Amino acid sequence: MFTSSCLLLPYFLCRPRTACPKTASKSSVDLLAVPKHPYAAMENWGLSVFVEQKILLDPDVSSFSYQMELTMVVVHEICHQWFGDLVTPVWWEDVWLKEGFAHYFEYIGTDFLFPKWKMEKQRFLTDVLHEVMLLDGLASSHPISQEVFEATDIDRVFDWIAYKKGAALIRMLANVMGQPLFQRGLNDYLMTHMYGNAARDDLWNKFSEAMQREGKDINITQVMDRWTLQMGYPVVTISKNDSLDNSVTISQEHFVYDTDAKIQNPELFNKSFQWQIPLTLAVGNSSHISTETIIWVSNKTETHRVGHMDGETWLLGNINQTGYFRVNYDLHNWRLLIQQLKTNPTIISVGNRAGLIDDVFNLARAGYLPQNVPLQMISYLSQETEFLPWHAASRALYQLDKLLDRTEDHSLFSDYVLRQVEPKYHKLGWPATSPEGSFMQAAYQTEELQREVMMLACSFGNKHCHRQAVSLISDWISSNKNRIPPNVRDIVYCTGVSLMDEDVWEFIWMKFHSSTAISEKKVLLEALTCSDNIFLLNRLLNLSLTSDLVPDQDVIDVIIHVGRNPLGRHLAWRYFREKWDILNSRYGEALFMNSKLISGVTEFLNTEAELNELKEFILTSGGESAPAFARAVEIVQANVKWHVLFQQQFYRWLRKAPDG
Repeated sequence: MFTSSCLLLPYFLCRPRTACPKTASKSSVDLLAVPKHPYAAMENWGLSVFVEQKILLDPDVSSFSYQMELTMVVVHEICHQWFGDLVTPVWWEDVWLKEGFAHYFEYIGTDFLFPKWKMEKQRFLTDVLHEVMLLDGLASSHPISQEVFEATDIDRVFDWIAYKKGAALIRMLANVMGQPLFQRGLNDYLMTHMYGNAARDDLWNKFSEAMQREGKDINITQVMDRWTLQMGYPVVTISKNDSLDNSVTISQEHFVYDTDAKIQNPELFNKSFQWQIPLTLAVGNSSHISTETIIWVSNKTETHRVGHMDGETWLLGNINQTGYFRVNYDLHNWRLLIQQLKTNPTIISVGNRAGLIDDVFNLARAGYLPQNVPLQMISYLSQETEFLPWHAASRALYQLDKLLDRTEDHSLFSDYVLRQVEPKYHKLGWPATSPEGSFMQAAYQTEELQREVMMLACSFGNKHCHRQAVSLISDWISSNKNRIPPNVRDIVYCTGVSLMDEDVWEFIWMKFHSSTAISEKKVLLEALTCSDNIFLLNRLLNLSLTSDLVPDQDVIDVIIHVGRNPLGRHLAWRYFREKWDILNSRYGEALFMNSKLISGVTEFLNTEAELNELKEFILTSGGESAPAFARAVEIVQANVKWHVLFQQQFYRWLRKAPDG
């Protein structure tokens, strides 16, 4: 990690006319690890402070994903030397100017250090764009620029909207402008305001000036104010017209998961939510996709002529998912895209394949599409050779699984998923072993794809995956030598704990205490939450909060992960309510901690009884004003509503699915 920080500085410093913080003259930044800190990390001039879990790394036991996480935390704090330290926002309402840029450059800077990880082109989509759109699609969301009147409002503006939506909007703007102009405007902004303060209009003006010098008359302020001063984002619907003039109708509307919110809250939604949308569009068929064109969509509904189309031509919007919006199509176009994925998926880019999966699942979740459309789309996955679409599918399927895992017909869903996953699982197998019995490391993308498919296979009940995990755990116990590859240890540990007896749980608990590697301790602790033994789950919950055996910073993760276990969901929910006063006093002031806990414990509650318990708890605990509780109520209401409206339709299709 320390080496990475030294390598990264030239990326920022060796660019023409780049403004330099005063600490950069020595071309070094010092990084300090501390056992405890209120935040994961904190930027300071030339000295960034990190809690140990976010900087200390043992390469022999740490997975790729852990190395990636730590790298990005370090890069984030180095970025703050420019965005936050060198140029500071004028006021708290624009805190996203520093956090959004630092989060965006996490991916750009990590790409510079580790190009094979493909951070900006790929991981940004699933880990930033898709994640924040889940949050920003709620009716309880808020604009990225929020008014701050009192000191107590400050913590409120440090949320994923500021970080992740900020990064997504910056990425969209960088793609609209083109990297050279974006870099020029950004450098001018830093040079002009170095060692001072700036507001969002100062940034927009520099970008507009950079565009104008190249003869491009785009008023960046007018475009971006729509995105920063309005909450949420649009869904753009593209429909072919029946006329022979190759025209399409393009419409935009505010995307919300709970479409009834527009009726229930007319004061909020009677505002004319409209955006200036840079829609990139391509047309394709079974063997070819056209060059993208950009269409600026400013009105609710517009008609545009595109390239030649016939009955077999499909449309694809938001190329490589550079825009911050969802795209919907008429059902015929969805069928054509699904057929394309089944016959030759590589015609469509990796980023767009992942984007189609994320959009189709979320559009169906919100009722914009029939429930069978996303299920039909994932039937192409056996042909998918890239990690990113599998990762997008895995995230979507995980959300659905938690919605369904306590229903009588859950096996219909898990069996269907396994039918899509097993061909790729059997083809990829497990990490290869050398003649000496040690596991050989493969290329990063190969390992990540293999890991994603293994996780799906084990999670949804593949017997071979279960046997392999049990065998590896048994070998570890009998030989006292851990031969499990670091990249799949979380999968193996969790699967083993869920299937094996109490002695295995005690073995993992013992290893958690004896391990000195921070990343390994984290994986071992989370594995303990996978047990199907209610007594052990209760014991873990009680030990986490009432003893020194579990570090303070890990207590919240224990409660959340017990809640993700279908057998532990009611335990975690009850424990959260009973211990709320203690939890709130311990973590209430810690940035993100409280909202992470509230969201993690409640997001998979999905019965009317649980919804009523949540509302009653909020009233009795005095949490009515907390934004995290408002989001929790909205999410649980949406879960309950989905079961009422769509569960039968969903299972009805699965019973008639073509492959069984």
